[in-house]
Amino acid sequence: FFQQTAATSATPRQRLATPGPTHPNTTSLLPSRWRGAAAVAAAAVGVALASSSSSVEPGPWETGLSAAEVLSSPAWPAAFPLTATHLARLDETPDTRFYARPRINVQHVDESAIAALQELYAQELPRGGAVLDLMSSWTSHLAEGRGRDRADGHFARVSGLGAHAEELRANPALHDYHAHDINADPRLPMYADESFDAVVCSVSVDYLADPLPVFREIHRVLKPGGPALFTWSNRMFPTKAIAAWRGGGGLFPPPPGGP
Repeated sequence: FFQQTAATSATPRQRLATPGPTHPNTTSLLPSRWRGAAAVAAAAVGVALASSSSSVEPGPWETGLSAAEVLSSPAWPAAFPLTATHLARLDETPDTRFYARPRINVQHVDESAIAALQELYAQELPRGGAVLDLMSSWTSHLAEGRGRDRADGHFARVSGLGAHAEELRANPALHDYHAHDINADPRLPMYADESFDAVVCSVSVDYLADPLPVFREIHRVLKPGGPALFTWSNRMFPTKAIAAWRGGGGLFPPPPGGP
């Protein structure tokens, strides 16, 4: 995972809303693009930027490097650096219970972040391709005329996999969908090998309680050379985000007794 608490750029990959501890509703968004196996490796090893809070003990994934430095010369650790403690959540009850109530029309990021997502996806996702929207909801953050509505014909297929069937049913971008608790079962048997030209996961990677099996499945269903795009925000459901995410970057204090 990569974490960034402040940056500015003219490009959608780097443009962020300015975050700050006194403004909990501002959004920090850093979209990153990886290709094929590199996409899986980058996410799986859990590389991140150094914490901006001196009160938080640095995690084993923290390097002190900028995002550009990490991506220009990636160095994978010999073993996955996140332990069970790092992956623990305050609420370990089944996700199906937490997401039992649909949150249709609830935006989890602000307008600036949504615009950055739309621009990024318009640039990076292959027109006419098949796209997997992993951990999807009632919106796939696609721009008008660029896949927001499946009727626009921009993509041959957008398949959504998420926690709530009613939310997925309300998403106009999706050609098909599957309600599936990916933390309970990371396998994706509903999708064939190399069946997608691209995979996106919008502002949800921090909820993966066991990320490695999920990224193996992403690698399996993604065509060779296809992009896997992961984006994140400083907004979250803190009881469902993993401890490493809650404690990193000073966005949230670590749980009592946690890292």
